[in-house]
Amino acid sequence: MSAEPVELSVAKARDHFSDAVNRAAFGGEVTYVTRGRTHERAAAIVPIELVEAYEDLIDREDGRIAQQRWEEIRAGRAEPVPADDVARELDL
Repeated sequence: MSAEPVELSVAKARDHFSDAVNRAAFGGEVTYVTRGRTHERAAAIVPIELVEAYEDLIDREDGRIAQQRWEEIRAGRAEPVPADDVARELDL
């Protein structure tokens, strides 16, 4: 992974997209895509390993939370909530 992230405006990122992707894939470089007059970071082009590690972290955390919740329900410290109730509450 390169030490210094690069920042490109949306227009420059579009013009140099292939280069940014190659630098991420082969050099581990992170390129932040910025927008507006303040050059606010809006997106990033990152090595796939970062995304896969993030997804793995989320999956493990979801599993930990589910296991904790299941233990709370089995111990009588929490009540299960029907999926229909959750969907209704979230307007799904």
